[in-house]
Amino acid sequence: MSGVFVGKLNSTSVKRWLAEQSEREFRDLRYPELRLRAVAKRSKASVHLVLNVKGRTEWEKLGQFPSLCLKTLAADLPSMLVKRLGDSMVAGQCFTVNDVLCWYMERMNNNSSFSDKWRSNVKSAINSQLSDRMGKVVLSDLNFSLIDEQLIEPMLKEGFQPSYVLNVVQIFKTAFAFAAKKRVIEQDPIAGFMAKDSVKVKPKDTHLFETDLSELFSTLSNERMPVRMMFVLMLMFGTRINETRLTRWEHISHDIWVIPSSNSKNTEEHRIPLTDSAKLLLKFYKRWQLKHVGKRAYLFASKRGVVSERTAQEWSNNIRFKHFTSHDLRILFRTIIADLGIDTVVGERLVNHSLPVLLRTYVKSTLDKGMSNALEQYHSYLIDNGFSSVASEILPRSTGNIEQGLSIAASGWL
Repeated sequence: MSGVFVGKLNSTSVKRWLAEQSEREFRDLRYPELRLRAVAKRSKASVHLVLNVKGRTEWEKLGQFPSLCLKTLAADLPSMLVKRLGDSMVAGQCFTVNDVLCWYMERMNNNSSFSDKWRSNVKSAINSQLSDRMGKVVLSDLNFSLIDEQLIEPMLKEGFQPSYVLNVVQIFKTAFAFAAKKRVIEQDPIAGFMAKDSVKVKPKDTHLFETDLSELFSTLSNERMPVRMMFVLMLMFGTRINETRLTRWEHISHDIWVIPSSNSKNTEEHRIPLTDSAKLLLKFYKRWQLKHVGKRAYLFASKRGVVSERTAQEWSNNIRFKHFTSHDLRILFRTIIADLGIDTVVGERLVNHSLPVLLRTYVKSTLDKGMSNALEQYHSYLIDNGFSSVASEILPRSTGNIEQGLSIAASGWL
């Protein structure tokens, strides 16, 4: 019994983890200081507070689930941390903006539940922009106008892209909100500040159009199989490049492709229904991988595991027959879905945009079927527009002979 299961810290999720999963530990990314460990028979779990104290990781047992109320524990966590941090920073010890920024950067450096990319972005924004421009400001003097005068307006005048300025301000806001939540400061002085009131970001131009499909298919058909497969999947399902890159074979069942919450941008699990064409394509690719690469855990494998972000970006650069990015494949997917008349809610779920909880609950009974029908319609559209040139061995050349094409392909490859 080993490994860590990531889920929501509530009684239902923990009970399901104990009964249905095999991982020894349970954690919720919202509460990185809490960790649950299952006992041998998985009937109970010990609850621990895990802190980094002077470079050492210390575990303190708080009690045992289900005797311990998880909801109460989560609510009491901020005050509990203040009491146990000892000589670490607590509320009232921050006097300048730089005090808060240094505390936040240190917390990010020691918190592996956040991605390396996010932690790198935080460090860069603080060291290159926030500390110099805002660091000496006394907390009692910090207000909305000062952010405009000392941070936003100077950065825009110096030629920084509005999107980058927004990103820096968002990190600034996140640092203060987190510090207030952890009681490092008594209250968040910039709560409610809206950077978009001061920075106008123009919508990104669309670089890929439906009229580009033929040339896109032609370009992909000349690429190596893993490169072709990565961007074919992105085009078929509107997934992001990192979500696609990190896909493991265990994430793909007979009818569903699961993108775990740990891989998705919005940290929500995404379950994508597979069409017949997609299932056949994946089966073919798996056979190709076994023959030419060997058995691998990842769809896009390297010698040491999964291909790196840098490699995936190089692949993206190689398929450009005009100026566009891998994200434009996702935009094209959403555009065509809309043009086909697919319901907006279904379209938003297909690209894994978060929906309000009430709306998500209300449409649950029909959403899965709607997503499946939408993808069937969309994939038929791709096939009618030349998609079979990318995978001529397994995809029929028109929707009129899908059934025959699948049968022929299956007999030849499966």
